[in-house]
Amino acid sequence: MPQLKALFCAAALGLSLTAFAADGQFLADRHVSKGVKCESCHKAGPKEAPKKADCLACHGGTYAKLAEKTDNLEVNPHDSHQGEIECSKCHKGHKPAVLECARCHDFSKELHIR
Repeated sequence: MPQLKALFCAAALGLSLTAFAADGQFLADRHVSKGVKCESCHKAGPKEAPKKADCLACHGGTYAKLAEKTDNLEVNPHDSHQGEIECSKCHKGHKPAVLECARCHDFSKELHIR
């Protein structure tokens, strides 16, 4: 039964990542709609993905605090055995978000590792 709960929560996490794309906007569009200018995230230039420190400046301050904000999820993407990965691994500014965990974990099969 715990595996089923974990599977459900992982699916919910995946849905939450794709829910943003369902509104027809990418992450960059949502930032712009809130008045965030491109150079606020793209500190190294327009073609460079924002670095984790740039994201954390607005989203929690530290990776640990960000992990606390998503601690209510069964599978917390910000408390990973991979450590503090770059935010752009999952959060794509101008493309749909991806779940980096799904590169190794197959959440559709009771969290077995591929």
